[in-house]
Amino acid sequence: MNIKKIIKYILIVVPALFLAKCGVETVMYNTDLTPEINSNPTHKMKVHGNFPFEDEVKLDMAVLYITTNPVCDKNNWLAGIRFPQRFMKSFPATVKDGAFESDIYLDSCLPGFCKWQAYGVYISPQKKKDDLVDKLDTTEKGSEKKISILSTRIGVVAYESFKQQGESLDVECIKRKDVKWKGLPKEETFTSYYCKYLGEISRPRDYSSNLKANISSSQKEVEINFINKGFKEWQK
Repeated sequence: MNIKKIIKYILIVVPALFLAKCGVETVMYNTDLTPEINSNPTHKMKVHGNFPFEDEVKLDMAVLYITTNPVCDKNNWLAGIRFPQRFMKSFPATVKDGAFESDIYLDSCLPGFCKWQAYGVYISPQKKKDDLVDKLDTTEKGSEKKISILSTRIGVVAYESFKQQGESLDVECIKRKDVKWKGLPKEETFTSYYCKYLGEISRPRDYSSNLKANISSSQKEVEINFINKGFKEWQK
C-alpha cells in the first residue's frame, strides 16, 4: 500500500470511527436521561425522628438523583451555566405517636451511561385535610406564578467521611394561612406548612465547588428532628 492509499484510508476510516462513536454516545445519552430503576437495591439508610404534624400531614421521604457524567448535563449557552439531569424517587414513611421512620435507598437508580448518583435527601409532606395544600402547579396563569411549597431539601449526600457526620438534622416548620386571588371573586384561603433545614446545605452541584454535605453515604441511619414553630401570620 503506497502513501497515497494510506492517507486516503486514514481520511475515510478515522472520521467514520469518530462519527460512529459519537452516534453510540448520543443514543446512550438519549436513552439514559431518565435512570433505570434498580430492582434490587441494597444501599439502605434508615431515616427517623420526631414528627409533630401527623394529624394533618402525611410524610414521605424522597431522594434526588443527579447525573455526574458531564456529557449528560443540561446546558444554558446564553448564561454560560450547566446543570445535571434530575430524578426524584419517593419512599413512604411510617408515622406513629409523634415519631416517623422511613427506609430510603441510595442505589435505587442504576448508574448507567449518565452515572446517576444519589445527591439529596428531601422531605415530601402531603395533605391529609382538604384545606392543606401540598403542591401547586409549576405553570403560570396570567400574573400568578404557582410553585411547589412543601417539598424541602434536608440533606446533601457525600461519598466520603466528614467530621460532623451522624449528627441529628433539625428542621423548623411553620404553619400559616395563605390567600390566592386576594380581592377577586374566586379568592381562596388555604393552610400551608413551610419547613427549612436549620444548618447550611449546598446549592445544586457545581463543577467548580465542593459539596457542603451533611449526610455521609456510609451512615446507616439519619435522625431528623422537626421543630413545630406554630402558626405565623403571612408577611410580604
